[in-house]
Amino acid sequence: MGKRAKIIYQHFGRILLYIVILSLVINTTMAMKTKVVITGGASEEYEKDVGEALTDLVNAFGSQDFELIKKHTTPQSFEDIKSIIEETECYTVNPLYERRLIKVTLGKYEVRDIKVKVNMKKTRGNPFQYLVFTLNSQSVVEEVRFAIERHQYQEVLDEGKKLQDFTRRQKILHFIEIFRTAYNRKDLEYLKKVYSEDALIIVGKVLKPKKDAPDMLEGSSLSRKRIKFIKMSKQEYITNLEKVFKINSFVKVHFEKIEISRHPKIEDIYGVTLKQKWTSSNYSDTGYLFLMVDFMNPEKPIIHVRSWQPNKFPDGSVVSLGDFELID
Repeated sequence: MGKRAKIIYQHFGRILLYIVILSLVINTTMAMKTKVVITGGASEEYEKDVGEALTDLVNAFGSQDFELIKKHTTPQSFEDIKSIIEETECYTVNPLYERRLIKVTLGKYEVRDIKVKVNMKKTRGNPFQYLVFTLNSQSVVEEVRFAIERHQYQEVLDEGKKLQDFTRRQKILHFIEIFRTAYNRKDLEYLKKVYSEDALIIVGKVLKPKKDAPDMLEGSSLSRKRIKFIKMSKQEYITNLEKVFKINSFVKVHFEKIEISRHPKIEDIYGVTLKQKWTSSNYSDTGYLFLMVDFMNPEKPIIHVRSWQPNKFPDGSVVSLGDFELID
């Protein structure tokens, strides 16, 4: 064998070795199963059933084994999970999750903070998110959504205990997570339903003050210096959103600094203020989002007002419940 042939042979041998090693790594990764263990919150039998159901479910994510997913879900939650998987291509990243059940209503429990990695595609940012599962008394998954951060979740609930508003705040947090997940999975149908037909959509834009220029919102309860508010109808907002979803391969919406306030006169009306980080393939921004939400039907909350602004006002405030006059 000549020197040149020997070098080529050795090089080819290394390539074959790398292929074998890569194949072993891939096969080992695919063979490794994630396990979910429930360590408290209900009866031992129910904890065991939930652990087994979620173990099956999270392992089916990466393989997209939709038949196995269907086994542990309701028809609606199956469609929701399928949509999340198809949009985000999420899969679990830890071999073991030890979690405690959280009782939310009679016969229903939550399992929070199952860490997954999503495919961000052309979108930059942190690819890790956390899932929440809601299960019924038969350990069937009725709902799945992306979670807000644990410390924010706990802070809002702790405040609810002080204000004797714990149950409603738990419902509001649930709604916020569902609302956020709808954007992440580009669920336009849900968003069409959650905004009331006459919803007020406001987008704030910071302007550089011009000398001797009049206040464009003089007389309005929303009037502030250097802010221009653009008002949109629900249909205009949904139409624009549909275009955004189509041109972006991935949309990630993240909420921080959640504040909840109850209307002083109308008990079912709540204001939700939060810092929103929007990241997508061709656009990113950070701003302050305000939602006026009607919880008269707790299972189907309705948004009457959505206001977004890039910065706080000079006094440190943002649009809030106090900026709107409601007639009971």
